[in-house]
Amino acid sequence: MANENLTNAKTAKNDEFYTQYHDIEAEMSAYLEYNPDVFRGKTVLMPCDDPESSNFTRYFAAKFAELGLKKLISTSFAQESKHFKSDWQPTLFETENPRFCAEKTAVCGKIFTLTHDTNGNGVIDIDDLEWEYLKGTGDFRSPEVTALRDEADIIITNPPFSLFREFLAWIVEADKQFAIIGNMNAITYKEVFPLIKDNKIWLGATIH
Repeated sequence: MANENLTNAKTAKNDEFYTQYHDIEAEMSAYLEYNPDVFRGKTVLMPCDDPESSNFTRYFAAKFAELGLKKLISTSFAQESKHFKSDWQPTLFETENPRFCAEKTAVCGKIFTLTHDTNGNGVIDIDDLEWEYLKGTGDFRSPEVTALRDEADIIITNPPFSLFREFLAWIVEADKQFAIIGNMNAITYKEVFPLIKDNKIWLGATIH
């Protein structure tokens, strides 16, 4: 798998990218074609991904057994920490869960983990995700999310565009394999171009 990977996505609401499921599948398929065991036995972290809106989480949850994952971890930002203003209502996914707390949802991020079949239906998928509130907002720079970064083997996500440079530095610091979504302008950043030049990061297989 490419150590790092910049690919393109359409932007919406300033800092947030929405990536189509089929685009994620096409990109990951390129890695699997190169190495069918690229994800086997690995812990994958997606540190900016709420399963309610993230197709990254949906893809890896659906493919958990097929890819041979050891653990899938997703974290989401608290609503009040978002970098854009939007109308928001808690989903049934939250409100029907006994852990739900409206006050915590506003100020605390969440962590979602998938390791095994929790509902006993014989299939490991998104319905087996277990979640709880983080102590903080879910900011990737926080100690608790940084600890998850250190636990993971591979990091895959679409970070807030305004924090792209800082997010890239955060991953490079940990020397992790990763695939991230970014605006194509990112390749001109002084922090990014030298890494591309030295073949330490490269564009994704499905870049267009």
